[in-house]
Formats: sequence, structure tokens, C-alpha cells
Amino acid sequence: TLDMLATRAPRAPSLGTDDDNAFVAVTESFASLDVADDVERAARAKRFASDDRLLDAARAWRATSTDAAATTSKVDVDTDDALASIVRTASDAERWIAQLKEPATSARGWLRQRSALASSLALLSSNAAASNAKRARTRIYYKCETAQTLAVRIETVITRDLLVPLLSCLNESELYASWLPKWTTPTRLGVRESVKVDQVGRCSQLVVITCDCPWPLETRQVVLNAVAFDDIETLGDIGVLLQTRDCADDDRVPPKPHDEDVTRIDVDGGFLFRRVPDGWANAEGEDPCVDVGEDDILVSFGYTVDPKLEYIPNWLLNFIVRTVIGTLWGAFIQVAEDVRDGKRPEHASVIQEKRQTLYNWVDARVARMLARP
Repeated sequence: TLDMLATRAPRAPSLGTDDDNAFVAVTESFASLDVADDVERAARAKRFASDDRLLDAARAWRATSTDAAATTSKVDVDTDDALASIVRTASDAERWIAQLKEPATSARGWLRQRSALASSLALLSSNAAASNAKRARTRIYYKCETAQTLAVRIETVITRDLLVPLLSCLNESELYASWLPKWTTPTRLGVRESVKVDQVGRCSQLVVITCDCPWPLETRQVVLNAVAFDDIETLGDIGVLLQTRDCADDDRVPPKPHDEDVTRIDVDGGFLFRRVPDGWANAEGEDPCVDVGEDDILVSFGYTVDPKLEYIPNWLLNFIVRTVIGTLWGAFIQVAEDVRDGKRPEHASVIQEKRQTLYNWVDARVARMLARP
């Protein structure tokens, strides 16, 4: 059962926390690579990956000093499972980085959703001015690329002191059900249970999330593999790749429950954290965001979901687009603010417990991000 899986001991972090060597891989410059030998390229790629530098790992493997080195490789990526996983996952992460950095324009099929955001932020703000200020810092878009899929894009500017609390909300997946909103009217919808099946390194993990759905739909379940990556040294980004896993491609995935009809859905998405780009605050067609600070961070989140329906009914699509997306995101930001302000003792306890192994590292990497020219 999922409860049994939740008691598994997590894997040990990839690196120790000794101050003298914790950031050795981070300070190793990708630009200094001498890649004449493919065995060394593979070894360097794995060292980068062990320190969450997924994209530098892929760059190290792809780099070749001569055409001959590429054609006489002593390492076969097709038979080296670890290396193949690095290259494949990095390619998916690069795809999402490109998507999240391109403007979400109507020419690309994106529709701007304002009503959901306005209603959710109005509930979370003490006055109209605060609500308007929060709304200017968040933008929500969506599109239906096919009759069976929904794509969502959200961007929010946060202050620097909100990043660790926000990452704790993401990383502490066992607590999702304690704060994610649930609906009983006009339809039943919400997270029933979230179970971390496996922890890999500092903050990558495999999570099983079970959601109640409106009748006559079966309960939906998603098995998400979250892979965090640090690309600050090269492009100035931190990100998390979110992808579905199933029993056929990952032996960590538990079987579906036998005592309930459950449909597993597909999700492909990612988070990106970076300095607020020039021009974002005054993008054409958007409410101007006049209070963006020098140390503020842009959080971009995008995903495509296939709920395993022949088509998404209009009533369900409208409810998700007009109510669910904005409410969930508003709750996410509000809970992060509560964590920052000391109002969420469960999250505060976990942050303190993981301060040395994770959150001090996050603070150091964010300082590096904001110090880059």
C-alpha cells in the first residue's frame, strides 16, 4: 500500500555537507572542461549530475574536442543507464526552460486568465490595493492543444525571502493534502493523499498523488518524478522538471490500488526560478508591475496534463480554468507567506531539520544567482 511505501528509508544525499567540499562540483567551471577522452566526459557528467547540475552534466557529455572522439567513443550511452538518464532528462529540462522563457502570447495560442486570479487573490488580501498589487505580480495563461489535453502557464514575481518557504511547500510533498484546496460544490475535486515514494539527492523525489474527481469520473492518480537542477553557473537558473512515471519505465512506481477504480494520468511540466528579466514588469498587454525589486525572483510554472478522457467536457474545463488554477496557485503563494511568517509549524520544523543538508544550500545558490552580472 502507499502507506507502507511512505515508510521506506530515503536514499542518502548525493554529497556530504562538509563545508570544505560541499560545493566542489558547483565551483568546477564547465568552461574549463578538457573533453578529449569520452570516459572522462562520462565521469564528469555523472559528477555534475550528483551535485544537481543536470544541464552541465549533459553539456559535459555532449562536448567533443574532435569528430574522431565522437565516432570512436569508449562509452555507449545506450548501455550506460545512468548516463542515458542524464542526457534524456536534461533534454526534457532544456525543452521546458525554452518554453518557460518564451513569451506566452496569443500568437502561440495562449489565453490570458484574469478572473480566476482576481477572485483568489481578493480572498487572500486584506484590501483592494493589496489585491491589485498581488495580481500585477502574477500572470496565468492556458490553452487546449488537443481535445484531450490542457496546458497551463503561470508566472509570479516573489521577494527573495519567500523562495525558501516556497521551495519547502514544493519539496515537502507529504504535506500537500494539508494545504491544497478541496471542492465539494459545484463538483467534488481535490487532493486526497500525497505520498513520497523515493527521495534522490537534496530535493529530487518520486511522489504519488491521489485526487478525488467528480462523478462519474474515476479517481485520478499521478506518479510524478520531480528532478531538481541547478544551472546558475551557466545560465543563472534553478529549475524542477516534473514528469509522469509508470511501472513499465520505473521499478520504483507502485501498482495501482486494488480496492478502487483508479485512472493514472500523464503530466509533463516544470518550474523555473530566475532573476526577473528586463521588460517583464511592463510587458505589452499586461498590468504594469511597478514594485519589482532588484533581488526579486521570477517563478515560472508550466505543465500539460492529459486527464485520460476522450475529451475534456466544457463544464469541467471552465471550472478548472476559472476557479481551480487560480485558487491553487493563490493558496500556494499564501502558504509560502505563512511559512515565512512563522504560521506553519509543520513546514518550519521540516525546514529546520533540513537546514544543513538542503536549505542552507538553497540560500547560497540564490545568493550566487543574484550576484551574477
